[in-house]
Amino acid sequence: MAELDLAWFAELKDRELRKERIIIAEGRLVAERTAAFCDALGILCVPAALEDAEAISRGTIPIQVLSEAEISKLAGYPFHRGLLFAARRPELQPLSEAGTLVASGQRLVVLPQITDPENLGAIIRTAAALGWDGILLGPRSADPYSRRVLRCSMAAVFALPIYTFHGAGELELLASTGWELWAAMLSPDSCSPESLRQVKKLALMLGNERFGLSQEMLNRSCAQVTIPQRRFEVDAVDSLNVAAAAAILLWEGRPGLISG
Repeated sequence: MAELDLAWFAELKDRELRKERIIIAEGRLVAERTAAFCDALGILCVPAALEDAEAISRGTIPIQVLSEAEISKLAGYPFHRGLLFAARRPELQPLSEAGTLVASGQRLVVLPQITDPENLGAIIRTAAALGWDGILLGPRSADPYSRRVLRCSMAAVFALPIYTFHGAGELELLASTGWELWAAMLSPDSCSPESLRQVKKLALMLGNERFGLSQEMLNRSCAQVTIPQRRFEVDAVDSLNVAAAAAILLWEGRPGLISG
């Protein structure tokens, strides 16, 4: 068995991890799920998590035990999750390589610019749980293999295919193969969430909370959908968190409800 390289766990910055093609999973459950899909490099754990680390390793992955304080100092942030699992980073494929998904799928989530890792992780986790077929990520979205996205998605990033696109023009591939691109937005003229059930091949576009969807993306949409909300005398709540909005729309448009 190869020795554990502590450099894999030192000063865990997402940019450096991408450069080195390494991903880091925190905690037993996320590590177990990541180990099922990625080439393992090693496990760093506290004494209390050694049994969990050994269960994941099965004698094939190097393990090193350090104190919580030592791991926190090495990683560069307060660490409380028992173990860190390092693995080789999978390659993200472009939308042009998604032929099978485009041909046979019925439900896609299109995320041009979800920059917050926790929101992205939550959306991916919800999409996987509700049976959506895949995720399309724009160039300004958070890295789906970052430590925080892995944690917030509970490693659901490996449960459904994720492809990348670089601009609204690439989405013509969907429109030309029978997909309807719907944009989620606040508008009195938008359709209700129940309308999503009528769409046979739905690509649902969600924007980030600050900027929403760009005009270029909106121009690609064939329809808009909004979630009815209570009106407040004081504008304390003007919109839902994007992860919460996604959960509602993904539920309403989930594959089992298709009636179109």
